[in-house]
Amino acid sequence: MLSTLVLSAWAGAAQAETEIADGFTIGGRLKQGIAIAYDKGITGGGVEIGQAAYLLELTSAWRPASNVTVTADFWLRGDLYNDVGGDLVGRGIQDYGSADFRDQFRYHLNRRGAGTAGGPLANPPRDPYGSEDEQNVFLSDFNDEMIREFALKVTDPENRYALKIGKFVRAWGQSDGIRLLDVLQAQDYRQKFILGDADEMRIPSWMTAIDLDLGRLGLGDAFEAIGFEKSRLELIYMPEYHHSRFVINNPTPGDATSGGLYGLPFPLLADKVSDRGIPFFGANLTDNEPDRLMMDEPTLGGRLKFDIAGGEATLNALYGYQDMPILKLRGAQAVIGNALHDGSNAITVVPLDAATTEAVVQGLYVPMLRGGGSAEDIQTGVLGCPYPGGSFCSVNVQFDLDYNYRRKLIGGSFTRDMVELALGPKEVSPVLRTEFSYEFDKPFNRAVATTMFGNKEEGTAALIVDPSRGVAERDQYSFMIGADYFLWLPFWTTQDTSVFTSVQFFTIVTPNGEDLLFQAPYAAYGAKLHMVQNYATLLASHNFDDGKLGTELLAVYDVQNNAFALRQRFDFNYFGDNVRPRVEITHFEADPEQGVLGIAQQADNVEFSLTLQF
Repeated sequence: MLSTLVLSAWAGAAQAETEIADGFTIGGRLKQGIAIAYDKGITGGGVEIGQAAYLLELTSAWRPASNVTVTADFWLRGDLYNDVGGDLVGRGIQDYGSADFRDQFRYHLNRRGAGTAGGPLANPPRDPYGSEDEQNVFLSDFNDEMIREFALKVTDPENRYALKIGKFVRAWGQSDGIRLLDVLQAQDYRQKFILGDADEMRIPSWMTAIDLDLGRLGLGDAFEAIGFEKSRLELIYMPEYHHSRFVINNPTPGDATSGGLYGLPFPLLADKVSDRGIPFFGANLTDNEPDRLMMDEPTLGGRLKFDIAGGEATLNALYGYQDMPILKLRGAQAVIGNALHDGSNAITVVPLDAATTEAVVQGLYVPMLRGGGSAEDIQTGVLGCPYPGGSFCSVNVQFDLDYNYRRKLIGGSFTRDMVELALGPKEVSPVLRTEFSYEFDKPFNRAVATTMFGNKEEGTAALIVDPSRGVAERDQYSFMIGADYFLWLPFWTTQDTSVFTSVQFFTIVTPNGEDLLFQAPYAAYGAKLHMVQNYATLLASHNFDDGKLGTELLAVYDVQNNAFALRQRFDFNYFGDNVRPRVEITHFEADPEQGVLGIAQQADNVEFSLTLQF
């Protein structure tokens, strides 16, 4: 699922700090970017301004005593695309006037469409509506969006323990890309989706972390007896829950949301048996999540760190809630008198419960569609329209995005400098990284579900079933092996510094995972979960021109879906420590809706940004 397969960046932004009093420093940065989108699927050809993300960050640290530190980090960020952006056009509901309903209506992501709210079936509007990208304009919720860190840390003068309490993040694991153990914090996908910097993607929580040096506490002998040297224990108590944040671009008037360039696309609604689109259907999505603050049901984590076999290892455990949702049918709204889901321009809106919705869809609609029914046949034979005056009907299916599933995960990691392998002209040793995780009872939507009539349905129709038949739980285990290496090229005679490289290979296995969805609602293309999924990542970075031109390449390859993504950065450090221009190229090559890279396959862009550090 997306929560397991999300990718994070390797490096955060540098910051300048100023000491204004004894033990008290402040700093920050102001960043403004402009992204030029160039994928023809969303620009229509040519280029358009696709994002204008900004960030104002203020940081401070205060040490009133040698063993006490107070840290604060506040953000104000958002995206000005709604005001300055180009005309990005997303894909929406199925075009009921196209052959076999395979085409999708296009709609504007940052303005209302010029088309009418209805129209005769023989001549549907080509641009029925749009939606304004207001979700990301100003991320101003003080607790959820603006406080990045506000914490007090107390350390023992003898370094036996450290206590940190407040709002902050903790990073786990040794994998630099796909998250196997780095699961304490949910992720924010709204501005960079899966290719943002890790420190900007992790969502902080109010929490308490205790770090114990077991040896200095006199508890290390038992661990040393089994070969664990320098044992340290980290305990996490996190009463504040966050799920991952994203916006699904949804053109239905009842849920006219847009996340702009990095908004998740509206899925193709198609029938797997007849290979026809599903017209007159849209979706309204409602978050169903645990309470935000749960003192009696917190996320609990523990990590034992120790030295063994010449390297550093960890054993990890987490008990919390899922950060990505399961899609659950709640019912529907029959929009009588409007073919484009617009209840404000309809004769009436009739609520339907989940059982009635499933009965109508599986008992009437699906057979009509597979029998070759026309748009008029569906209107009259299933929806009970048209009404006088040429008004027709549509349906908005009501789904819950349900986060109320527990997350139970264990795992471990190992890192070792392989001094036995001195390679290359400089005889540099690689650093070995390994990591594994095992998650119990991970929830998935079914790609093939049994209806109330006993039929097995695949694709979009599999989502229109009672949740008791549409959701499965499976164990999943994952493994990573990789190496970091400072590369010296023998044929590069003028090379003055090494090229840092990091290569990692991932395998994610879901036993008994056949006929599950990779991530609902992306089901129409047969986006099933692969029971064995492999990825490879490559990071390469080097500074040219005496360190003034920094370059970094991040590449990700999805083996089973034959997809890849890359991010190329150029940092121009020619203007001192406080002014940092950057050019960043992001590109995806993937089939729509196939795996995590396929969800973002239209987000190709070149971003120009300027960061002022102070």
